[in-house]
Amino acid sequence: MHATNIESMVKHPRLPVWPAWFGIVYILLDLVLGKPNVAAKLEDRFGGRVCPMIFRNTESTDPFLLVAHHRHSFLAFDPFRYVFRFLLPEGFPAHPHRGFETVTYVLRGGFIHRDSMGVKKSYGAAKDSTGDGEGAAVQWMTAGRGLLHEEMWRTGDTWESSDHELFQIWVNLPKNQKMVDPKMQMLGDSEDFDLASEKLGALPTKVLERGPVPVVKPSEGVSVRVVAGDSDGVRSPIETYSDLAILHVCLQPGASWHWPKPLGWTCLLYTRKGEVLLGEEMLPVHHTATLTRSSSDVSISVDASGEEAEVLLLAGAPLQEPVAMGANIIMNSQQELAEANGDLRAGYFGPSWEHTEDDTEWMRTIQEHWRYMAQAFK
Repeated sequence: MHATNIESMVKHPRLPVWPAWFGIVYILLDLVLGKPNVAAKLEDRFGGRVCPMIFRNTESTDPFLLVAHHRHSFLAFDPFRYVFRFLLPEGFPAHPHRGFETVTYVLRGGFIHRDSMGVKKSYGAAKDSTGDGEGAAVQWMTAGRGLLHEEMWRTGDTWESSDHELFQIWVNLPKNQKMVDPKMQMLGDSEDFDLASEKLGALPTKVLERGPVPVVKPSEGVSVRVVAGDSDGVRSPIETYSDLAILHVCLQPGASWHWPKPLGWTCLLYTRKGEVLLGEEMLPVHHTATLTRSSSDVSISVDASGEEAEVLLLAGAPLQEPVAMGANIIMNSQQELAEANGDLRAGYFGPSWEHTEDDTEWMRTIQEHWRYMAQAFK
């Protein structure tokens, strides 16, 4: 096997949010001290930033479209929190998706999910769940033909403080699978809420509980969480529509890990903590590397340098299909985007609702919408 090469390396901007003033302090530390490792360690400890990695060159990252690294804290005695929440809800109110999958990989904290098909779930991790820690969770949501969903941070009561960290990853669907029925696959701890008092006029989102996130320890000082695909003889129970792998690799100082990347696959690596050697090139903290596709077999080599390090690896067989991105809808052409937006306006994705609605009001909105749709289009 040949050694892999880095095609590009970039550090995407990290934006201040939740709590925003923490994030602003980190940015000033970066500019004043010129030592991003200091800000990275403070961010890991206290939260306050998000890093949205939107891949504009989708050919080189195919089938991955976006990765967002969230690290947030909601502090009960933070006076700015109660001002900020009037400007920005603590989460992501109802919004539509079609044509791709959202993967939410939670390391601490979590979300409360509600969707336009009448499903509510709480999922997440109790604490930092990297390394040998337990409790990571995954929501693998196939949007398919379309739905709306809401993901609000699981912050508890008003006077509770909470820590949150997760990755959200957008995975494209093949053209012939873009209109499949929506479904969710869950790994790790989650709680289901049966709130429907009567049958909806639409099929609820299928929810499949797949057990815990698999972990493999192939060598001394190495631990790998297998979110999707396989590593070192361990395979994730997540079912995917194309061949891919999502692996969270944790290395103790001086440890090495090797992974045989399948022929022709896309591969991206992002450093959550520390820095690693990829072959002979250093990948610093919070940097993303896109590896060169090869016509021969390639073994990816990741080595921790002087301290503990963590890497998120995304790899997959390219779909090699055109990509038309329209905010939260991913299709293959502008015509399909226009059709999707027409379906959204016509109600085929389901209704929208306010994140402030309680469960009774939300469920009433869902039921009334699907009763209307059943009558209007029978």
